[in-house]
Amino acid sequence: MWSGNLNDDDIVQYSGTNPDVPSILSVVLNDSGNFLNFLSYIINGYNANDVNMDGKTQYTDSEPDTTLILQNVLAHPGNFLNFTSYQIHVLTPHTY
Repeated sequence: MWSGNLNDDDIVQYSGTNPDVPSILSVVLNDSGNFLNFLSYIINGYNANDVNMDGKTQYTDSEPDTTLILQNVLAHPGNFLNFTSYQIHVLTPHTY
């Protein structure tokens, strides 16, 4: 299972045409507690953009969630050229 499909398009992508990373940036900058618009602001608690599931959503700083998306893309066995724009196609669970 590859984490990081934040924009719900069934693709994990760090950079390129429709990356998932801007979703983290958007939620961090638009959080009501981040009135100074710090990129390093941390949202505490459950958030769908908390990729590493540590209870903190971070765009930059000490433990950003963006790093896990990059690591997943670079570590994927199909990405033998190490493109940051490589797309990991994931299956979304269906509700029956």
